[in-house]
Amino acid sequence: MNKLILVFALLIFTLSCTSDDSSLSESLNQNGKNIYAAGYFIDGYPNGLQYATYWVNGERVVLGEGEITDITVKDGIVYATGLDENWDAVYWVDGNKNILQGSGTNAHSIFVHGDDIYVAGSFSNGSCYWKNGSKINLTTNADSEAFGIVVNENGNVISGGYYMNIHHLLIPARWNQTSRKNMTKPNGGDAEIYDVVLNGNTPVFIGMTLRQNNMVGLLPKASYWTGNNRTDCDNGGTWQDNVYGGEGIRGYASGNDIYVTGNVQHIGTVDENGELNPDEPGITPHYWKNGQIFDLPGGPVFDNYWVGGGRDIFVEDGQIIVGGWASSSSQAQVAAVWIDGELFYLENKDKFYSVVNSIDVQ
Repeated sequence: MNKLILVFALLIFTLSCTSDDSSLSESLNQNGKNIYAAGYFIDGYPNGLQYATYWVNGERVVLGEGEITDITVKDGIVYATGLDENWDAVYWVDGNKNILQGSGTNAHSIFVHGDDIYVAGSFSNGSCYWKNGSKINLTTNADSEAFGIVVNENGNVISGGYYMNIHHLLIPARWNQTSRKNMTKPNGGDAEIYDVVLNGNTPVFIGMTLRQNNMVGLLPKASYWTGNNRTDCDNGGTWQDNVYGGEGIRGYASGNDIYVTGNVQHIGTVDENGELNPDEPGITPHYWKNGQIFDLPGGPVFDNYWVGGGRDIFVEDGQIIVGGWASSSSQAQVAAVWIDGELFYLENKDKFYSVVNSIDVQ
């Protein structure tokens, strides 16, 4: 049985976000839509506590210690999943915490269908999903994880993730209910599915592939699968251009268009002393539309490498909204959203270490 834990004080610090943009809330609340961005922030990095957090148009709401991995809003009710202060997999309904069944659990995505709540993840013996908190096994006795989950209009539960085969290769997998089907991957390479979205009633799977390359070993690319077809997205360059490869994290689908967001890793160059050139970015935020790459602005180069990363994407009426993080001048990762390519920080860039994992727009 799941144990429903009412969060009395809900630790809902609805603290106003201290972005450099004093009109952040007005900027994010465009066209009467609210942007929900969820993840975590650390109060006093590196030794402070980590809090499961979501922001509504830049206003912070804290659910307690932990991390939110996914959020969705339906009929004004906020559903979220992630990990609590004990690093147990949980889901929240308007701040009320429910512990998910099993041991060694991880929770990655949440989907609401009618009155039922579905969460994808894993437990100590493999991949699984939960329906209203009760665990349903997928691939067990193996290294396996379910990252994404949807329910189509026929009531079919469709999950996506990976499992490791006996040759220690990561196989991208989809599950229809509990029946697994392998998805395509490069010969001799690996692949993982990180998200599942519906395009009408058809599932689209978002993730990354790793292809054998004589110069860099395994070359990553953001990828998506529709039916039996896989599309590997443009990296924006090759290893000769100091581009290592891309990673797709989450996506959005509508009509003929498939959107993916994530980041691209760069090899970087070294100076005459063999040190990395500090002004060259290593990981940069991007999104892809039908496989074509689009750049997003990041912050200043952080720790000689990072500048930002996309984690989730939402598209409505032609407006593209991406959630993720961008670096700051104080050498921190800061929760951020991009609206049509314009970067907005959700937290004080000089104080809080924070990340957005998921967004929804209502």
